Amino acid sequence: MSAKDRLKKFREDQGLTRREMADFLGVKPSKVQDIETGKQRINEDFLILVSEKCNIDVGYLITGQHNNAPSLPDSSSLYAPSKNHEDLVYIPQFDIELSAGTGAYPADHPLAIASLPFSSNWLIKKGLQAHNLKLLRVMGDSMEPLLKDKDMVMIDTSRIKPTEAMPFAIRLDGDLFVKGIQRQGDGSLVLVSRNKAYNDLIINSKQPPEDFVIIGAVVWHAHSWI
Repeated sequence: MSAKDRLKKFREDQGLTRREMADFLGVKPSKVQDIETGKQRINEDFLILVSEKCNIDVGYLITGQHNNAPSLPDSSSLYAPSKNHEDLVYIPQFDIELSAGTGAYPADHPLAIASLPFSSNWLIKKGLQAHNLKLLRVMGDSMEPLLKDKDMVMIDTSRIKPTEAMPFAIRLDGDLFVKGIQRQGDGSLVLVSRNKAYNDLIINSKQPPEDFVIIGAVVWHAHSWI
């Protein structure tokens, strides 16, 4: 196995796409792709960058032998389980928030700031695939009591068909929201807040907003009382 193969294996073990890995390293996605496919050679500067950002021994990348086994990026080291837990998949957490309120403007290039471990068996039982999943924070109280401010949610970007069974992450006019969705008889969609202090939003099926996208369904969430 070559250095590029070890880099690719590490990325895939963390459940990251090439774009997400590039965002974490602060490089262009094409650079990660070119290195993994052998189009571009790995130079010393890139090896050092990967080593520092991902806490991987440079010697391991070059030779496959190391003093310390590859571990998670520093930003997620608090969540790292025992290395004996081989069934874990790491889902990236991004530094953008979903508004449970009046809207949150998304970053143009959101950065993966951490990766949290989930059991691969649990993902399989739930019908989830790691490459479709993103972790984000909720901001605001419009979805209380279901989702509270600062809750973490897992978004499945492959689930974009509206259903009342779960909330959805939505982009509307440049803002990000988390809302329930109800489909009306005429095909229009109602974006529903659980907190009745907030008005519902209606998406006209005949004249939908230019920037309206269902990003994915909320399939899991976590709340802390401290």
